[in-house]
Amino acid sequence: MRKSKIFFVVAIFLCTLMGCSQEEEGTFMQGDITEINEESGDMEVEVDAWTTVGEPGSSTESFEFLNAPKSQTIRVSNPENYEEGEKIKAKVIKNYEEDVWDLDRLTFEVEEIN
Repeated sequence: MRKSKIFFVVAIFLCTLMGCSQEEEGTFMQGDITEINEESGDMEVEVDAWTTVGEPGSSTESFEFLNAPKSQTIRVSNPENYEEGEKIKAKVIKNYEEDVWDLDRLTFEVEEIN
């Protein structure tokens, strides 16, 4: 009976880890911060990659953008938390219905990458 309990606990733990490792859906940008304007919250990012995960009609595969800009200015609410030269991953959040990407209305969830 003891072995079955241990097996059950290990199985639950492994299933939890597998669920946590799945990449969330969305559009992402990865790159290095080249300039920060702490007054406006604008950060200039030299982009290494643009990707989207979970595009409609596909599985959770990751797709890279073609002809994407190599540099992008994004606005964050806490620019003092970042430094120039830092590598980041930013999730692009579009909170409006129109089928256009308006940089003034997009928001970004930024996280540091080691």
